[in-house]
Parts: sequence; C-alpha cells; structure tokens
Amino acid sequence: MKLWNLYKGRDYKIEPTLERIREASDYVGNPQRNYPALLVGGTNGKGSSCAFLERILREHGLKTGWFVSPHLVDERERWRIKGRWIEEETLEWYVKELKGIFERFNLTYFEAATLIALLYFRDEGVDVAVMEVGMGGRWDATKVSSAQVVGITNVERDHTKWLGNNVEEIAEDKLHLYREGTPLVLGNARYPLYPKALEMGLGNLVVAGEDYTYRGYVRKGRTFLEEYSFMDTNLREAQLGLLGKWQIDNAAFALTMAGLFMGIKEDKTREALRLTRWEGRMEVVREDPLLILDGSHNPYAVNKVVKEVRRLFPEVRFLFTGLREKEWELSMSLIRKYTDSIFLVQVSHHRGEPVTNLYRKAVDMGFKEIVVFETPADAWKCPENLCAVGSLYLIGEIKEAFADTVI
Repeated sequence: MKLWNLYKGRDYKIEPTLERIREASDYVGNPQRNYPALLVGGTNGKGSSCAFLERILREHGLKTGWFVSPHLVDERERWRIKGRWIEEETLEWYVKELKGIFERFNLTYFEAATLIALLYFRDEGVDVAVMEVGMGGRWDATKVSSAQVVGITNVERDHTKWLGNNVEEIAEDKLHLYREGTPLVLGNARYPLYPKALEMGLGNLVVAGEDYTYRGYVRKGRTFLEEYSFMDTNLREAQLGLLGKWQIDNAAFALTMAGLFMGIKEDKTREALRLTRWEGRMEVVREDPLLILDGSHNPYAVNKVVKEVRRLFPEVRFLFTGLREKEWELSMSLIRKYTDSIFLVQVSHHRGEPVTNLYRKAVDMGFKEIVVFETPADAWKCPENLCAVGSLYLIGEIKEAFADTVI
C-alpha cells in the first residue's frame, strides 16, 4: 500500500499549523531527536541543492537520510537512504503501522510523508538527514526536524495562495525556518531575502557573495565551479554533475551548508560534485533527437531554463504545460521572448490547465508554430529536439511513459 492510496480523492483544506505534526511526532517518541538534520527551503533550487548536499555528506562516509518533495514517478522517491529509495515492502509496512496515527491527528499527505521520514531515518540509524522543505517555512512540517543548519536558496513568486501575494511576504514566510542559535545560509543577498532577514533581526546569517564567494561557467555542455571560498575551504575548477548555470549557485550553497555541519575534504568534495545527479532538472534523457526534461514550474525558473537551453542548444523547441495556479501565462510569454515555436500538452493531474486554453493563449501571444500533443508520452515520438518545461507533473508523465529506459 502506498501512502498516496490513503489520500487520493480526498477533498480537504490545508489549515496552516505545526500542531498536528508536532503532536504526532511526540506520540511516536520524537524520532527526529536521534539524528541531526540539514533543512533546505527556497522557491527554486531546493531539490538540486539537496542533491549536491546529500552526495557531499555521503562521499564523506556519512549514512544519509534524504527526504524529497515532490516525487516524479514513484512515491518511493521521497524517502532515501544513501541515495537509494525506500523498498516497497518497507513503505507498505510504515503506512499500515502509522495509518491510525495519520487519522488520529488528521495529518495531511505531506505531514504523513514527513512523519514516515522521521521514523524511517531513525530506524535506519542515519548519521544525518537532508530534509527538503515542502512549501514556505512558517508552517512546513519539516520544521520539526532537529536542524543543525538551515538554508534558503532564494525567493521568487510561487504558491501565492498560501505564502503571500508578493515576494516580501513570501520571504518572511520562508525565513520562519530560522531557529535561534542555528546557522542560516542565504543563497543570495538580493532583495527581499537578505534585507528581510536583517529586518526580522535574524542572527547567524551566512550569505552568498558576502560570507562565501564563488563563480563558475558552463562550457561544451558541462558545468564547472571555477572558484569557491568559505572558511578553510578553497576549491578550484570542480566539475558539477548537473547541467545549467544556476547549478553553480546550488553547488556553492550546498558546499556552505556542508561546511557548517562538518569539515569537508577536497578530494571527496570534488568527487561528490561530479557524481551528483538529480532527475528532471536539465536532465538529458535522449540525445538523438535531443530530449531535455526540466521541472521548472514558475516564471522565474522557466525563464532561466529557456534562456540557458537556447544558449546551449539553439535548435531546441519547447514543450510546455501549466497548472492553474502557477502563473502559466507569464511563463508562456517568457518562452515567446526566445522563440515563436511552441509545443503544448495537458497533464492528467486535476490542476492541469486545459490544452485548449494553452492553445488560445499561444495564438494571442503570436507564436507562429503551435503543435499540440495528445499526451506527454508523445514527446518520445517527436522527431524534433525538445525541452519539456512548466510542471514537474509533465516531467513525471514523460518519464513514466518510458520508465524502464529513463529511470
């Protein structure tokens, strides 16, 4: 039994509170107190930063737990030990054992997933857990973890229904991940993240560009951290396993969090950065014709990906979809800045924007070539070089169509 089987089809409102997860954690003995955690929040780059961070910790000999959100294809992706997904039988056991507790405390799906992670990591005897925040910071269930270092990658407009209508409100919500006495790494010093942290009087700040410095480049389809410096760590010309200019930011951010948690060794760190992989983020799953999958799902992220892909692969066309609450019209308009060709598809998720609406908007925006796919699986049949963007659900459905060859 998968956890999702208990929740699919439910119609419930999310009431922001930490009481449910705190009471449930207390009921099962507060397993999170048995190991330290590194807590990573932010609008974009959380997943990639966690991937770098987990690999760095693992290459240094630590037994890692890794809580991922969301999953792309298989729910088991959410819970990992040393990079490996939880076994199906193990997940079924936790779901059956905890079902009554989920109901007793009326946990949401994400809270239930978090509770499983807290227990699973304790039972497996991890040395450290990398916890990816689900949404925001103030009310996120991962806050109950025993975080020794907290990091926020960046702040952009996303989840405005829950976090606030502007970036200032969103930044404040995310900054509530901070806990007194714990280092807080900020992935950039731009407005509003750093100014808001100062305004809130937060201490122990470690800020990109001020406390740790770095630079890098992308050349011939490979990403390099050219220079990185923080405390006693100085790294030069380290190759990254993830493609994209922004992965330089994510790698430096992860290095800083790791460096605050433990001493890091250059040889192991280089190997970790080179070996890092993360599904659905500038992921090349086929080379001829080219098929790139990226789960960018808000305008800021879509713009970054489209700009970088056009620079690296000028002939690539974009397969796009949107979710109803994700400002997809703005994302589509940003694609139009770079090309007058677009491929469209609707995902099966109930929040997927109807492809008829996508098509009408593409016409209004002046796209000259508009191709509509019947399903995301059609990406595999397309003879064109493609990059899929707009939703993690799109990436998941494309991967699921050819799971045996992609995953």
